Amino acid sequence: MSLRTQLRASWGLIVLNGIIPVKRMPLYLVNTLGAPFSFLFFIYIVSQGKFVGLGVAGGLVLTTFSIGTSLQADMTHFRVDLKLQDMVVASPMRASTYVLGMALSELAFATPGIVAFLFVGYATQTPGILGLPIILATLLLIWALGCSLGFFLATYLRDIRETFAIAPLLSLVLSVLPPVYYPIILIPENLRWLGYLAPTADASQLIQGALGITNDVNWLGSAAVLVAFTAAFMLLAMFKAQWREK
Repeated sequence: MSLRTQLRASWGLIVLNGIIPVKRMPLYLVNTLGAPFSFLFFIYIVSQGKFVGLGVAGGLVLTTFSIGTSLQADMTHFRVDLKLQDMVVASPMRASTYVLGMALSELAFATPGIVAFLFVGYATQTPGILGLPIILATLLLIWALGCSLGFFLATYLRDIRETFAIAPLLSLVLSVLPPVYYPIILIPENLRWLGYLAPTADASQLIQGALGITNDVNWLGSAAVLVAFTAAFMLLAMFKAQWREK
């Protein structure tokens, strides 16, 4: 397939899995934004607005990372129920085109939340000149990481209901327990390295620094961990995902 044909195929997947569902049922957007904005609301109430920046940073990470969770469910549905992946495998479409189209389609659900959190962040915090580029680069890495993990898992799951068990677990382990919605300095210093092991925590630290919430950011270390995890999950998806049924 030519590059133009590949791009058209990706756009078709974006329309099929992203634009059409949102147009038919806007409640999809509410569902995607429910958890991140709930955390932001409670942080605002409990802290009386003092720590709203932490809620913004955590909300940006959770909203973007949840794309991977959504991708896992959608691709499992397409593979198991609709047999779409079998048709794609039998067609000239490349696996990379299919995954990219599906991953981009999830942005239809996440983009409104990302824009809303950025608005709140810039309205309540004091980001630096490089704040927005750092935030967008961080979100791009989290998006790639989450989608790679989602695609990898989706090729092994046998039933859409299995995603209902995995998605909350991923959210708990990578978005709630690590220092995503709270500063890492609250963790005892001798255990702080455990917090940095979660790529979502490093992403939140970078965004907190970009928004001017904290000056205590290990920029190089957090960026290195996030890039390393993203590359590792992308390689995992490329070489270990079960693209063709055995």
